[in-house]
Amino acid sequence: MINLLYDTLTDLQKIRGYSQISQWEQHDKINEHLKQIKQQFLDRFKNKQWLYETDNLHLQSESEHLISEARQLFNIKPSEAVERKTFNLYSNLITDILKLMQLTADNSNLILDPELDTNYLIDVLAQQVPYLAESVGRVRGMGSGFLAKKEITADERERLHNFQAAILTRIESIRDAQDVIIKTSSNLKNSFHLLPDKLDQFIDPLVNKCLLLEDEADCPDISPEEFFRLATQVIDLLSSPYQTGIVLLTSKLKARQTQHLLQGGFIFFGTAVAIALMLYFNRAFFLYDQKLHGEMEKLSITDQLTGLHNRRHFHNVFPRELRNTLRHGGQLYLGLLDVDNFKLYNDKYGHPVGDQALKHIAMVMNGILQRAGDYCFRIGGEEFCFLFNETDDEKAKDFADRIRQEIESLGIVHEKNKPYGVVTISFGLIRIPENLNCNLEQVMTKVDEALYMAKEAGRNQYVYLD
Repeated sequence: MINLLYDTLTDLQKIRGYSQISQWEQHDKINEHLKQIKQQFLDRFKNKQWLYETDNLHLQSESEHLISEARQLFNIKPSEAVERKTFNLYSNLITDILKLMQLTADNSNLILDPELDTNYLIDVLAQQVPYLAESVGRVRGMGSGFLAKKEITADERERLHNFQAAILTRIESIRDAQDVIIKTSSNLKNSFHLLPDKLDQFIDPLVNKCLLLEDEADCPDISPEEFFRLATQVIDLLSSPYQTGIVLLTSKLKARQTQHLLQGGFIFFGTAVAIALMLYFNRAFFLYDQKLHGEMEKLSITDQLTGLHNRRHFHNVFPRELRNTLRHGGQLYLGLLDVDNFKLYNDKYGHPVGDQALKHIAMVMNGILQRAGDYCFRIGGEEFCFLFNETDDEKAKDFADRIRQEIESLGIVHEKNKPYGVVTISFGLIRIPENLNCNLEQVMTKVDEALYMAKEAGRNQYVYLD
């Protein structure tokens, strides 16, 4: 059943990729091939071995669910595919297959081998290589789809970039694990490889094409079919060293079986058990992959130096907070602050010291803007902005001016910031118009004008514009 599950997984990856192309252009050869793979996928569920194993492991309901979901997807017309977001639906179904593989491993009552080299090998074969193949499969489906429709949105460009980065990260992780396996296993030579020697020759062109897809000013000179074939070559290349790893793992497990016979321990039998052991780790790796995705998403909205939210997140938060304010009442205020004479500070004390000063300012802002609906952002250089709700203008002014006062009270020496002699800030403050269609660019222009007036008035102060 393990082999059948793996075959259904690779079938579905191809169907997902070809479906992306067929959404945007008519291609009789691809449509015919797509029809054949879909039928092949459904026929696998009629296999006698499949029926026997699902009955033996009590997985009939899960199997029927896969067939039902697949048939619904296969019946979606190309004209409806974009609206129905079939790429995501296929990816969800692939996740269901991975879960079924994990459930199969759980029902097999597997135990974990204690040896270090074996554990590293299981980690690579059960987690790293299969998910490397899935990352390439996602790039294959997305990239060929984008080329077919001849356009790509900013969100799609970011998703493509994230999966491309995941591919390179997984390759590096596999190679690091390979070094550890060679060092901890005395009978292995340096010629042992868990990734094919020619992988870089195919990965580099694929990454280059992805980079061109991410570049708004350029577009790769490659057809959807050629891009699909290029990515498929990468996935196919993984097969041979993967099988070599399976053979090695099987031999190690057989050697361990002999030891355990002498101790009256449990015995592992052959390749089937090796594959089942690999699947045992799928659940942990799936959770790790989800966690990694969440961390990547968090990094994409965080300023690396100060830990505050960045400009990108500010553009996402602003319309949402405006809607919340209009729905629940109150007033939404925006402040834009700038560190006074900060260039002179860097010239005098150096950029590393300047970075420390920015971190202290960020800590003050974070300490004050603690209420629900309070946000602070670093939007560039020594420039910060903050959003908050208040009931009237006077309270808003008092609340915002606390930031200026506490930063000045830090007493960070700044000889060039005369007449104050310490680091100070100036900021502009405005009340956001009560209009759901409020233009953020116009709002930023107005608050920037208020900041400029505060600078012209002598710095270390704020200006409020109604």
